Amino acid sequence: MWWTATALSDESREISDRIEEIQEELRKPISFSWRESLRHELADIVEKCSFAGWDGYDAEPVSDESKIAALQLIEVLPEFILAPDVTPLPSGEIAFEWRVGQEIDFTISVSGVSVVYAGVFGGSCKKYGEERFFDALPRSIQSILAEYFPST
Repeated sequence: MWWTATALSDESREISDRIEEIQEELRKPISFSWRESLRHELADIVEKCSFAGWDGYDAEPVSDESKIAALQLIEVLPEFILAPDVTPLPSGEIAFEWRVGQEIDFTISVSGVSVVYAGVFGGSCKKYGEERFFDALPRSIQSILAEYFPST
C-alpha cells in the first residue's frame, strides 16, 4: 500500500497491518463465516447441554453422535440458503431451524445416520420425512431449502 513507507512509525505500521487483515476478512466468502458461526453456536450448545437435565427437566445431554452428525450437516448445507438457528432438543439431538415470517417453518434434526425433517410452508402445505444421512444432504431436503430459504 502507498502508506507503508519506511517513514511510518511502528504504531502506524501496526494499524496498516490491521487494516489489511480486516480487508482480507471482508473479502472472504459469506458462506465461510456462516459455517464458522454455526460451528461456534454448536460448540456453545454442546457445552451448555452436556449434562442430564440441562433444561431444568429430564433432557438428555447432547450426545457425541449428535454433535458429529450436526458438524457433518453444517458442512453439506448449501451455500445459497439462509443460515439456520441451531437448537438443542431434550432428546440429546441437535436441530437446525429456518423461519420466514409466520407461515414458513422448517426443522431438521440430526442423530447419527438419520435426519428427520418437518416443515409448514403456508396454509396446508406440509412436508416431512426421515432420511439416511452419511456425507451428502438428501435431495428432498436440498429441494426444500432451495425453494423456501434462498439467501437472496
